[in-house]
Amino acid sequence: MFIPNGIGVPIQKWGWLASFLLPVAIIASSLIYLMGNLRDAMGPFAYSLADFLYGPVWAASLVTTVFTLRERIGERPPRRMDLALLASFAAACAFVAVACIRSANRHYHLIHPELHLEESATVLMVWATLVAGMIGTALHFLGWAWVLIGSAGWTSGRLPRLLSALYLLGGITSLFVYLLPDMEGNALALVVVVSIWQGILLLKAGPGETQAPEKIAGQPNQGRA
Repeated sequence: MFIPNGIGVPIQKWGWLASFLLPVAIIASSLIYLMGNLRDAMGPFAYSLADFLYGPVWAASLVTTVFTLRERIGERPPRRMDLALLASFAAACAFVAVACIRSANRHYHLIHPELHLEESATVLMVWATLVAGMIGTALHFLGWAWVLIGSAGWTSGRLPRLLSALYLLGGITSLFVYLLPDMEGNALALVVVVSIWQGILLLKAGPGETQAPEKIAGQPNQGRA
């Protein structure tokens, strides 16, 4: 597939930006969830910001990053990268769902303080179970995407071998978070490491390096009419 000159640059630009946004969204939202106080004057705003980072920002950055990698790796393993992009879409939808559940639950608590829902063990258990289940779902789809990317990067040689191995390790870890919730922290830590490395790789790459050799070789002769 031919990509006209100039298109690879914006793809690369958005790719490295999205790669750096992933760890920022993870770290910032996690700190707010762990250290925030909903009773503070800025508490509701801070938690809404955390939901925005963990949901829409996370989702958009993930899909953009995978799309950029799909263009970088090229047509050598097309089916794996197409499946990885589909899996990243599914993971992105699940991450947005997590943010929506958290936001809806919080706003209902704030609108109805007379119910004292934060003191109900049943409500807290149901909410925690629902959120944990959706996070497990999101990370499971992310795991499939990363396993496919790691495999494609390894066999095509378009990604460093160690980075491809980290993709595989992070993918395998993410796949089983729904069974072992304590692995969530390890999976997110690998996301941070891999995303930063991937962002640096895309930032340092030349403008033409987002296109696979097959695509470059297939470009028509610019001197012809």
